[in-house]
Amino acid sequence: MASIDYRHTPLVIFLLIAGPLMAHHSAAIFDLSHDIRIEGEVVQLRWANPHVYIQVRQEGTSNNTIIWNIEGQTPSGMSREGWTSSSLLPGEDVIIAANPARDSNRRIALGHTVLKEDGSTLFIPQANSRRDSSPSDAETSHVADSLSGHWVTKWNRDVAMGFLRARSSWQLTERGINAMESYENSLNPGNDCVPEPVPYVMIWPNGKSIKIGDDEVVIRDELGPERRIDLKSKDHSGAESSASGHSTGRWENGALVVDTVNFAPHRRGLAVGGLASGPQKHLIERFELSADKSKLHYRFQLEDPEYLAEPVSGELELIYRPDLPFINEPCDLESARIYLEDQSSN
Repeated sequence: MASIDYRHTPLVIFLLIAGPLMAHHSAAIFDLSHDIRIEGEVVQLRWANPHVYIQVRQEGTSNNTIIWNIEGQTPSGMSREGWTSSSLLPGEDVIIAANPARDSNRRIALGHTVLKEDGSTLFIPQANSRRDSSPSDAETSHVADSLSGHWVTKWNRDVAMGFLRARSSWQLTERGINAMESYENSLNPGNDCVPEPVPYVMIWPNGKSIKIGDDEVVIRDELGPERRIDLKSKDHSGAESSASGHSTGRWENGALVVDTVNFAPHRRGLAVGGLASGPQKHLIERFELSADKSKLHYRFQLEDPEYLAEPVSGELELIYRPDLPFINEPCDLESARIYLEDQSSN
């Protein structure tokens, strides 16, 4: 491959130092304190949920080649940083700044920055990066007429840390503690493209589409299937259990209050790191327009006495962004499982 003439560029110039929120799996497999530079040739850009991957061929020290899988975020998150499915083409030479796997034999890394051979730079978004907020987080002049429309969750670190570090942030039952202690990545339902449940999916800073009807409210997330909130039923009689549960809704002074029960058991249904949920999981949510109608205030209270010793609550904002596309790429099984693969033989 042709060398890029940036070998003396300090890594810190184009490295983003961040602690990422992972939608699909914990960042624990990566050494976030160690930064590496990967020079190589693009093999492919895998554009799919739950993670975009850049596959790079690097020349080894013994006339062999090494294939790296560089993990990015979701297609929607990458798009809002300016990426498209053709941002990198096979054969392009790149330098990538990344955090390596803790297992030094593995050829997977968490990407931060891509330096192309034409000198341009592509940033791989991190939800809680020290960079300025994503364009999707920006305050806008768009005004909503109702809850209907395209919204983007604004990153809220305080709320997110509970879902990322439940063991130290929340009061858990003994069963909850045991569930987290016995969890390993192979048990993650996301490996089989089972979507993340609410309310966790609501805190992830991606797009949500809300449609208000006479009989139901439909909420779609860029990472998962749609939720249907029944406005006619007064209770949950006869409802079957599912990953999303059964939701009924009512209006209170213009705010939508949603009550959800009948959740199917989920191995990490309360938080990443293996905090499971059971059939007693109960979620109350409130969606309300801000006074200036540019934001959506979202509040939740989460109960599951089997795993949570005390209810968990939180609130955050969604920004009204009708100018941004709603991107819902299907989950790809191969992309969902790449982080599990043993790549030491590459």
